[in-house]
Amino acid sequence: MKKLLLLPFLFLMLYAYAQGDYQAALSEAIQQLRAAKTAEDQQPVANKIQRIAEAEPKEWLPAYYAAYANTGLSFLLKEETQRDAVLDKAQTYLDRALKLKPQESELFALQAYLHQARLVISPMARGMKYAGLATVALEKAKELNPHNPRVYFLLGQNAFNTPKMFGGGPAAAKPILETAKEKYRSFTPSHALAPAWGEQASLALLAKCD
Repeated sequence: MKKLLLLPFLFLMLYAYAQGDYQAALSEAIQQLRAAKTAEDQQPVANKIQRIAEAEPKEWLPAYYAAYANTGLSFLLKEETQRDAVLDKAQTYLDRALKLKPQESELFALQAYLHQARLVISPMARGMKYAGLATVALEKAKELNPHNPRVYFLLGQNAFNTPKMFGGGPAAAKPILETAKEKYRSFTPSHALAPAWGEQASLALLAKCD
């Protein structure tokens, strides 16, 4: 009887241990991702996060970071086909995360970032399509959480890179990036693994608007 009573307790302990392992492994990978400066640095970290996502199919954050890591990797690669390939992979993980948490503002912000990554591969050919898709995703992200600072950073980035003749440019981007600055200043991540990227890039872009 004592053995039977112990079984549920042991299962709970094993479950908690597994959860702790996933969170610790993901936290370590996020730190490595922040330190990565080249494609050679970032690729193995992206692979590591993908393995975590595959091991935790019911958790949205590993899939989120797998999408984020591959989106960031695309900016570090040179070949157009390679960049699109890693963005295809990023989209697969992002779609998975959206199925798990369809009302999460951070996922729509990341979708906009992924669209921007597609755009910069070939701005002349892709500008109209992906700028529009990024804007739609950011409006959804803002609707879900108007205090999400990444929304304003990415909106400002969109505006900064839009030609002045179409209503963009540094002057148009500056007030949006000023809002991003304030949002980052007041932003507190809800937990240790919560998305918290973009502040330094946003400030660097704002400095170019003066």
